[in-house]
Amino acid sequence: MARPFLTPESKAALAEAVRSVESCSSAELVVAVRPRTGSYLHADLLFGILAGFVALAVLLFSPWVFTPLWILLDPLLIGLLAGFACSWSTGLRRKLTPFALRRQRIETAARSTFVERRVHGTTGRTGILLYVSVLEREAALVADVGVEALAAMDGWKEAVAGIERAVRAKEDGIAVAALVRGLASLLSSALVRGADDVNELPDEVC
Repeated sequence: MARPFLTPESKAALAEAVRSVESCSSAELVVAVRPRTGSYLHADLLFGILAGFVALAVLLFSPWVFTPLWILLDPLLIGLLAGFACSWSTGLRRKLTPFALRRQRIETAARSTFVERRVHGTTGRTGILLYVSVLEREAALVADVGVEALAAMDGWKEAVAGIERAVRAKEDGIAVAALVRGLASLLSSALVRGADDVNELPDEVC
């Protein structure tokens, strides 16, 4: 069974990783974790419709005889129950939603959170947002213009890909925090921390 991504211990580990990155560079890192991104009503409806269709097929082609009332009501009832069950299943919701749609939602939400949390408003435009959505098992990093040159380098892309792979592999927040700390070596040389550097954004997970 997969460990929960966010626990008091993983929150502390992620906050410590943020402080580790910011202690050796001028970057301002923010970590945002969401239980899910967007609505999955479409998955609930699709699963309910499929279950209702299967129930109707069984009623129509079964060797047993059913009254017309059963044929009318049973598919509807089973479809409703199946849709409700799907609403409680992260696995079903994820499988019934195309990867491209899930990824698009994550990237859009990450950019929105980047602005909402004012990560774009740092003095040197060196804000970085790590956005994690648990249901989708997806992560996205959004970097401000002051980090664009570094973000284009292979080393940074590999580090980001490692974080994304860890989230997809259902690693918990403590494992992801270890990978986040690895960004410090990349950022320290590209974004040198000044003597007057101040902490502009909260370190805690939002």
